Amino acid sequence: MASSTIMWLDEANKTAQFEPVGTHSDYRRLGLGRAMLLHGMHLARAAGATHMTVACLGAPGHPQARGLYYSVGFREFTRDAPLIKAKTVG
Repeated sequence: MASSTIMWLDEANKTAQFEPVGTHSDYRRLGLGRAMLLHGMHLARAAGATHMTVACLGAPGHPQARGLYYSVGFREFTRDAPLIKAKTVG
């Protein structure tokens, strides 16, 4: 598999979310991820979505991923940090 994504459509909120998005390292920089996202957004729009989201690591080690998302029209919305509570012993 060269490139893949799963697109979730929330009909109640008219939002489509792409997660995960990935392209095999041997096939990057060929336009596959871009084409996949654009096609998915077209399908989501036709299904009634008015907003699109994508989960992006956003870490300094992933500038190509951010660049891909920006190139198809995404912009930074939030930098949520997952939180976890350690199990207490006692």
